[in-house]
Amino acid sequence: MLSRRALIALTGLVSFYGIDFVMPDLSQDPDGSQAAIAQGNELVPLIYSKHYDVTAFGLEKLHPFDGRKYSKVMRSIVQSGLRAEGEFISPDEITKEQLLLIHTPEYLRSLRHSVQLAKILEQAALAPIPHQLLDWRILKPMRIASGGTILTCRWAMKKGLAINVGGGYHHAERNSGGGFCVYCDIPISLEILRREGLIKTAMVVDTDAHQGNGFSNVLGESDSNFYLDFFDESIYPYPKVEEDWSVAFPARTAGDKYLSTLEDVLPKALDKFRPDLIVYNAGSDVLKSDPLSTFQLSIEEMNQRDLFVVSTARAQNIPLAMVMAGGYSHESADAHSRSITQILKQFEQKT
Repeated sequence: MLSRRALIALTGLVSFYGIDFVMPDLSQDPDGSQAAIAQGNELVPLIYSKHYDVTAFGLEKLHPFDGRKYSKVMRSIVQSGLRAEGEFISPDEITKEQLLLIHTPEYLRSLRHSVQLAKILEQAALAPIPHQLLDWRILKPMRIASGGTILTCRWAMKKGLAINVGGGYHHAERNSGGGFCVYCDIPISLEILRREGLIKTAMVVDTDAHQGNGFSNVLGESDSNFYLDFFDESIYPYPKVEEDWSVAFPARTAGDKYLSTLEDVLPKALDKFRPDLIVYNAGSDVLKSDPLSTFQLSIEEMNQRDLFVVSTARAQNIPLAMVMAGGYSHESADAHSRSITQILKQFEQKT
């Protein structure tokens, strides 16, 4: 007899908002009979594609960002026994029409020029490479991960919690990119959900070490959004932008100070702005090993951060979509893997 894991992995193709993917039907037992399954016993949807990794013929090694960390996180979760490879939900690539909900046509056309893209990705060595190759190895993975953010938000509204093993390009704006961020995946996702009538209000909780200047500027144009941003004030971007609620930490902030501030501020922000959905930008560049920030968090403290944000949202019955955002340390993939496995252990039980 097949195990429950095998039966879940063999579940057929279903359609959800027009996107096809393999997804286990958690409303049924393995024998097909209806079952009332408690929320805590359901699988948390994990969104991932084998095409997420960003590579550029070895040139990506010139930047501290690990473009292969997404597949590393996936493999680590599989090795933990919490998922089989067939239990990840694979998204479609974001469409041009969806990109144009936020981005200007002029900006999207500018991405056809390798010199412009090299500036956004902070890699001058990419400038001589033909656009078609950069689109294939860098932009397309980011478009697929952006499609993953859309799908993650939809599943969060359906299940209460969903995680994208990618996404979170928070320096991208309507007509510009920067800091290795090209596409406004979260603002686009929220605009789509609003147009579909799934949400009216949304909050972005951004714990990436860098201020989310791009997303803040875009989402700040509407009163239906609230941006809560925890960042290292001593690092990029310069100058800082005005936000709904900025929590700017001084250089070399220790983990205990970071966590106590987060635990104080987040509940207050939720009391002030009761969103229909939280999108959690969970960067790993808060680690003390990260070369591009000065935060002093350990992996364990980052894991505490993520579990606190998710637990606080779920305790108040607010759907939460989590994306990975930035992280440039050699420990980044391991830190994300531990956070996700900890969340899965907390919010689901598998037999």
